[in-house]
Amino acid sequence: MKWWIQLGCFLTGWNREILLQCSEASFKYLKKYTAALLILIVLWGFTGFCFAQRYVHAPLWGCVLSSVIFIVIVIQIERQIILTVGTSKSIFFFRFFIAVIMAVLGSSILDQVIFGEDIKRKMVEITDRQVVELLPSRLKVIDNKLNELQLNIDSLESKTAMLNEEIAKNPVIKAITTTTQYKNVLQEDGTYKKIPETTVSSVLVANPRTKQVEMNNLNLSRLREQQDEFVQRKMGVEDSLRKELSTNIGFLEELRAMLEIILTRTEAMIFYIIIFLFLISLELFVVAGKLGDKKCDYELIVEHQLNVKIAALNELVKNVYLTKKNV
Repeated sequence: MKWWIQLGCFLTGWNREILLQCSEASFKYLKKYTAALLILIVLWGFTGFCFAQRYVHAPLWGCVLSSVIFIVIVIQIERQIILTVGTSKSIFFFRFFIAVIMAVLGSSILDQVIFGEDIKRKMVEITDRQVVELLPSRLKVIDNKLNELQLNIDSLESKTAMLNEEIAKNPVIKAITTTTQYKNVLQEDGTYKKIPETTVSSVLVANPRTKQVEMNNLNLSRLREQQDEFVQRKMGVEDSLRKELSTNIGFLEELRAMLEIILTRTEAMIFYIIIFLFLISLELFVVAGKLGDKKCDYELIVEHQLNVKIAALNELVKNVYLTKKNV
């Protein structure tokens, strides 16, 4: 059996042993299903790779793994149609519903890749709008912090000024010190007794408020450093906000930009519709072939085997019932 037929049996799930008993018509059906699956495999493999690379930012092996997952899902979905014995309108309707969903997802991802440069230009416009919306709230937070720092600085400067005035009036102050010494005094009975003698003296020392002024000056320096930091932040808040918005662009942001492009530009809308119709046509390749063509002898053999098995099981059940009845 040729490798193409083996590949087709692997992808579609057909039994090679049964296929060998069939005519050339069944081989042609298999080749047709295989060709349709290969088209979908290439399409969704590329879509899965681009999605992982562009939005998940996965490494090369992650992109390949994503591509394989997409391919496996597509093959399993198509097998639901190819391996259906007989006809089932419900499963065909459900496949059409899935085809529409997959076409929307596929066209969205592919269009974001195709419209990449247009989306970048649109994102600049969207970023400008977001900056205008978010900038006042960012500035308000910084202004509130600057006002709080200025209040603390004014309060501390006022206290420091009062302390400096007090120090200027009294740079030194008298400090009273007392010392107590014990002196042995001879008593009448000839014994000695320790009698305390207290000495009071006064010395001039620097005003202790000076240390408080030094601590206040250190705190003022820290507050002014924080104030300068927030002033610098306020000056660069627009650039930092724009950079933040530009670096955090995800799938939904680009989808929003693409929708704006499609809704505002007629040529983009026409191209999107063409891509969507192309994808949904590819998705319905197998369904259209299954509904439009007559059954091949492979499907007739499988259906015959099913009918024979059902008849045998019914006969077995009937014999078992009659045996129990006779007993």
